[in-house]
Amino acid sequence: MRLRKGLRIVCAFSFLFSIVGFTFSYLSLPTTLLIVFLSGTLCLLEYFLFERNVIPIVSNFALDLEVVRNLAKSEQSQLPTQLNSLIVAEGEIPDWIVVAGGAPQNFHISFASFQVVFNDKTIIIECPFNKVLYDKFCRFKVLGIKGKAFYEKNFNIMQKALLEADFILTTHEHWDHIGGIAQSPHIDELMKKTVLTSEQVSGHTIKMAEFPQEIWDDYIPLEYDRYHVLAPGIVLIKAPGHSCGSQMIFVQLKNGEEFLFIGDIAWNLINIEQLKNHSRIGMLIRYENGRFLGHQLRWLFDKIWNNPKERIHLVTSHDLKHLEYYHRIGLIGDHFQ
Repeated sequence: MRLRKGLRIVCAFSFLFSIVGFTFSYLSLPTTLLIVFLSGTLCLLEYFLFERNVIPIVSNFALDLEVVRNLAKSEQSQLPTQLNSLIVAEGEIPDWIVVAGGAPQNFHISFASFQVVFNDKTIIIECPFNKVLYDKFCRFKVLGIKGKAFYEKNFNIMQKALLEADFILTTHEHWDHIGGIAQSPHIDELMKKTVLTSEQVSGHTIKMAEFPQEIWDDYIPLEYDRYHVLAPGIVLIKAPGHSCGSQMIFVQLKNGEEFLFIGDIAWNLINIEQLKNHSRIGMLIRYENGRFLGHQLRWLFDKIWNNPKERIHLVTSHDLKHLEYYHRIGLIGDHFQ
């Protein structure tokens, strides 16, 4: 908010200065025109980078929930029984990165891992960073995420859960989603059960998680077209945009509750509630495809959020308030078992 306000103040002051200067003969006409041109260009740049929203009227994102549901419940007797979460760290992200046009204040965010519990196994979704990556990437309030808390105990609990899990998944290949694998002291064992797609492995942002290069020598990534059934009740759904390897993860529990993990398509529910895409400056910083994101946000709004007949629960990766709401109503446990 302060950065955008600062740009606007500079634009307004420059324009006013040029008019007053020319009126009282302090500035020549060429100088006045140059200042007006530069201030106008800065205003247009501020609008393009911070204000412009990219949301289509009709979405072309192809996701058939009925097909996904049928795939998920093909082995209904073996569906998972519970969904838990564990907050590894907290931080703050600038409003102008999260949403085009900004918001009244920055967003308090969480970095969480999720545990899908079956009768005979567990599956982990998302593996946040260790303290080294947290300290490296969560230092800047103006240019990115500002760290607020890192819970070493919870990171260690997550590491134990990763060792015990049958599969490890992630919505995409960014450091705050797979850093807990890349920096794990048990990385060799974890990679045997980590399911990364070919797009995630080849994504240019995965290097920030700092995997040892030799770890990829024998790794075989997952290849699939649109949907992939990983286990009873769990379906992976291609959704490139936030990153080239982004995917949604559908989870159906035995009690009928359904969840759609959408990763960072929306950093906060405000992106869906108000149909506001990430800012263009945020897209540039994170190599996002704004057009793909716009179609996905439109689909999430039309098909789920604004659809009274749909009861599927959306799970973003970083909306702390919404996760805490799920904790309060008992939909998602607030600790790993």
